[in-house]
Amino acid sequence: MPINISIAAKAQVISEQFAVQNTDLYQPTFNAQPSDLLPVITSENPEGLSFFYWGINPSFTKKKGVASKLLYAPIEDIPSKPSLKKSLQLQRCIILADSFYDWKEIAKKEQVPYRFHLKDNKPFGIAGLWHTFETENDETIHTFMMVTTPASHEVMKVSERMPAILNEDFTVEWLNDSLNAESILSLIRPFDEEHIFHHPVHPKLADPNFNSDELWKKVPPANQFGNLTLFN
Repeated sequence: MPINISIAAKAQVISEQFAVQNTDLYQPTFNAQPSDLLPVITSENPEGLSFFYWGINPSFTKKKGVASKLLYAPIEDIPSKPSLKKSLQLQRCIILADSFYDWKEIAKKEQVPYRFHLKDNKPFGIAGLWHTFETENDETIHTFMMVTTPASHEVMKVSERMPAILNEDFTVEWLNDSLNAESILSLIRPFDEEHIFHHPVHPKLADPNFNSDELWKKVPPANQFGNLTLFN
């Protein structure tokens, strides 16, 4: 199961938190999926929201899952992959979120979903890399990848990886084009776990069409089939 996110905060909250202008294009979601069009902030437009596809334009997925290499950029892999290193230098973005979800494996082919969030569901930024490509119809498409880090001690109880959440004082630096790749990489660390809270959520998270605030509520742990489990 992939690491998914939510960005369900009101537009005004987003505007105040990230110092960006409001836009009617912003649509809150409790269950953002790969290939969704989602809000990001780029150095090219730091005062407004841009909307890029997560991983790939949905018209290219052909009803198949999006490859993880298009969704996530492990921080350890960036220095050794020229395309990622180039994007790190020239095309960094901030992915907006107010929680991320991951699945805890409790048995073979059996997983329980968890939600991770900050106090009062405060929105936060995740380090991202964006790309541009042309379609066969000469249409320009913008996509983004999520930078991930090894999980902090607390998150490790559920997953080995986590999004590269940016401290508030680092969000501006992440978009600073004057910093070189080595400098920016040295600043990425697993987020301070003392500020992250988590709890099991409804297994309907696995349904890409289920988009409800029910996914924010704490529920008894149940696997992806809806069966309650003693594991927590």
